Amino acid sequence: MSDPFIDVVVPTYNRRAMLDRLIASLLDQSYAADRYRVIIVDDGSFDNTWQALGEWALRDRRIERLQISHAGASAARNRGWGHGTGEIVAFTDDDCVADRHWLAELAGAFGKEPDALGFYGKTLTEPDRVTPFTHQIAASRPNSNYRACNIAYRRQALAAAGGFDEKSAYGEDAQLAAAVLQHGPIPFCPTAVIIHPPRPRIFLSREMWEGQLDGLFRLYSRQPKFFRRYWGRSFPAAIAWRLGIGSTAKQVLLLSPWIMRKPGLYFQFLRLLIRERLALFTLLPHFWSERQRRSSTANAGGKPSSKDAA
Repeated sequence: MSDPFIDVVVPTYNRRAMLDRLIASLLDQSYAADRYRVIIVDDGSFDNTWQALGEWALRDRRIERLQISHAGASAARNRGWGHGTGEIVAFTDDDCVADRHWLAELAGAFGKEPDALGFYGKTLTEPDRVTPFTHQIAASRPNSNYRACNIAYRRQALAAAGGFDEKSAYGEDAQLAAAVLQHGPIPFCPTAVIIHPPRPRIFLSREMWEGQLDGLFRLYSRQPKFFRRYWGRSFPAAIAWRLGIGSTAKQVLLLSPWIMRKPGLYFQFLRLLIRERLALFTLLPHFWSERQRRSSTANAGGKPSSKDAA
């Protein structure tokens, strides 16, 4: 049985400076060069990303570039996997670096577990670059996030689930996984490794929180069993606990060594973190009451807004 052909799909937006490192890692895979290609979708960048991708495509036929008007990462991912034909579709992000055996490990996992509809891998960071003012993703154990920076699906499962929800700016990867899980498992593959380097952290404003809450509410309303299992039965209580209290406590503890190293930096971070979470707690009651009002209007026979339409 031949190795499955894999389409690697990467959305990108104004990340020209980061792309070279990712592309180099994807072209240096131990997996057979004629059994995969890399589809990079430029989501309307206004730097020289498109031109740089053209240069890469000229140097290596495995690189294919696509371009869409700026519509978000979900739309870019959908455009990418829809363009491909591979039996397996693997996703990562433009600021990541793939371990040399990433694709080989994913292909091997699919071969060993024919009933699996997807696999998500181990995501590591670069610890020496982490500070209180960086954002990084690290997932070395099974979890419920199913992040699109390190996940692969069988094409038929991806198509049956309808791909990524393009109306969600947050949590769209969990929504997709929840839809796929209704038909089969998505096991954890610890040997499929992606490095997610730290990048500057952005502290969320009220408006930015609203985008995240909107995405999570779509997860809550479209995949209620998944949400109840991993988040909780009550939307506002789950958000308040997981994002407002639990996540805050975790970050305060994880970064506590900086109290001794650079106390000024740590307490500056702490002030900004508290301000960010206060913005969430200020917004959450209004957001929830507004969603309940819309639901009541829809149930009473009124026409729901287009924003609520699935």
